[in-house]
Amino acid sequence: MDAWAPDVHLVGDTYYLYYSAVRAVAFDGHNLAAIGVATSTSMDIGTWKDLGTTGLQSNDSSEFNAIDPNLFVEDGRNYMIFGSYEEGLYQAAMEDPPTTVVPNSYAKLAYEPAGIHADEGPNMFKYGDYNYLFYSNGVCCSFDKTKPAAGEEYKIKVCRSKAGVMDFRDADGKLCTEGGGTIVLGSHGDVYGPGGQGVYDDPTYGPILYYHYVNTTIGYADGQKQFGWNKLDFSSGWPVTTA
Repeated sequence: MDAWAPDVHLVGDTYYLYYSAVRAVAFDGHNLAAIGVATSTSMDIGTWKDLGTTGLQSNDSSEFNAIDPNLFVEDGRNYMIFGSYEEGLYQAAMEDPPTTVVPNSYAKLAYEPAGIHADEGPNMFKYGDYNYLFYSNGVCCSFDKTKPAAGEEYKIKVCRSKAGVMDFRDADGKLCTEGGGTIVLGSHGDVYGPGGQGVYDDPTYGPILYYHYVNTTIGYADGQKQFGWNKLDFSSGWPVTTA
């Protein structure tokens, strides 16, 4: 069993650590995957209690791939944003406390109809009147072995929707369930294939986009990836990276 993609949130006085658990990895399918959760009141080593699956699970007959969790809380209601590749990105309602999924509460947020349907790693961020769905699109890994065609490598995209409305669109108004998505950060200069992102509202700098990327002057192997971050400017209504 492989476990990855941790996502930690403080809800009330408890920290919730969500993770992907996959028995068989295949980027062209959705094999035996689940989203699990552990809790702690301090995040100290040895204090985490693993509660196992949230009930979000998938297999070869599922409509979604149950990996890459991201908890989003809106108006006191808990939602899990998740998904990867074949069937797109989804949202599901979570119980209170957010340790189990509400059955049959799934809704599709974004889908890439072309190619290998390479959307993954969703992260929801509320700013002003909108919810912004950030996600990674394209080929993520093993650039040292097989470099994808230009433009097909990892990049960070965004869609947005009015808070509480399931209608995510890109800056051109295209539905994100129909292949829409505006690029926030792509390859440029020595930066190649940025992705695996999240957004954090820093008390000093404001909204921060953080991610991993390949520095082409260092190397293209997965183990050589670097950590990067940029401030985000929302003054136009859409996030733009700055220094």
